[in-house]
Amino acid sequence: MTASEFRYLNAIERVKSEKGRAIMTDIAQKLCYARASVYKKLLALEQRGLIVKNAGKFVEMTKKGKEEYLAAQKFAGLCADILSEKSGLDKRFISHDAVEMACALSSRCRNALLNHSSIS
Repeated sequence: MTASEFRYLNAIERVKSEKGRAIMTDIAQKLCYARASVYKKLLALEQRGLIVKNAGKFVEMTKKGKEEYLAAQKFAGLCADILSEKSGLDKRFISHDAVEMACALSSRCRNALLNHSSIS
């Protein structure tokens, strides 16, 4: 999962928890992106099987999307712990960097970190 995909899925999850459902306009507003950009990315996420648009309007994560999002979220948390520990910075200030780090690492590095942590 890319950091961009993670940010979109996170926005979908946040909008849904705030409003009970997620629509493209609310997702665009949450991300501060233009609707046209959001439309293109949602189409790509739908083609990857990570989201589905119900009634052509409401955006929801698929089972696959939810699983990938939760796994990335968990790993980003581990990355935040590592970055915080090594840098001395509060985790609140490095969450963006932790997501970028989590999504940039190869599966080999990801597995090595998970195997050597208490989070696995």
